[in-house]
Amino acid sequence: MRLCRLAWSPYETEADRQAEREALGRRVQLVEPGTDAEILVAPSNVRVDAACLSAYPSARVVQTTTSGFDHVDLEAAGRAGLRVARLPMARRDAVVEVSLSLVLAGLHRLGALRVAAEQGRWARAELAGLGGLNLAGARVGVIGLGVIGRRFAELCRVLGAEVLGADPQGLPEGVHPATPEGMVRSCDALSIHASLSPGSRGLVNAELLGGARALVLVNTARGDILDLPAALAALDEGRLAFLGLDVFPQEPWPEMSTARDNPGLALFPHAAGYHRDLARLIRQGLAESVDALLRGEAMPWELTV
Repeated sequence: MRLCRLAWSPYETEADRQAEREALGRRVQLVEPGTDAEILVAPSNVRVDAACLSAYPSARVVQTTTSGFDHVDLEAAGRAGLRVARLPMARRDAVVEVSLSLVLAGLHRLGALRVAAEQGRWARAELAGLGGLNLAGARVGVIGLGVIGRRFAELCRVLGAEVLGADPQGLPEGVHPATPEGMVRSCDALSIHASLSPGSRGLVNAELLGGARALVLVNTARGDILDLPAALAALDEGRLAFLGLDVFPQEPWPEMSTARDNPGLALFPHAAGYHRDLARLIRQGLAESVDALLRGEAMPWELTV
């Protein structure tokens, strides 16, 4: 069986690539992009659509190295009879920890305190006006409770928050059902963890954010779920107390310097999922998928197409 790695992510070093080649090369034949193969491995910077698949007529499987899978055209894969799988566990804990750190930074108004320090201002007299909150006792909304959202909600609950959630696939125990509109109106913080789909694209928009009052809003999922201009306007108008973004509708986002303009704005370059052991977990996940295929079994985290 042949495996083609269609591309690499920018943070994957040559040492990472070599270690993956050694691990997979003991299981399957590795081929270069453009060479027909049964297994196609794609990071998020490759669009796997009908045009891409036409170059690989023997393909049986598309394995994305990511948790999200909006870069894979599931309809095209289904028409071609391909199976599709993802690797959500490789990044889950990193995304959860970054999301939680952003929520905490927003609740405690750390951006405003950082700016005061940079200006040489001892801001203790301003604390009451900033209105910082503990997570314990706060109300946190979660949009999307899949692999990452469920873990995020679990940790928020452990730390004492009341958690509200919205997900068409259902909610875990202890998470109270709510609409996105209800969460925006009643929550202290809202964290987005939904997959990008026709139903979630533009879900958090100007109309929804019109009901926000000093809300902490964090998006580490996909940029197109959030209407970014509307969110920035809500931040400028005070309806958002904090806006933490790791994903954008266009990446790289050309306006990263905007972060200097508002102390409640924190921007990151789609980095939440990265951690030192990421490449190891990716190649481990790829090896497990290949082994399952060779045994004739379902792959871990296989999607319905």
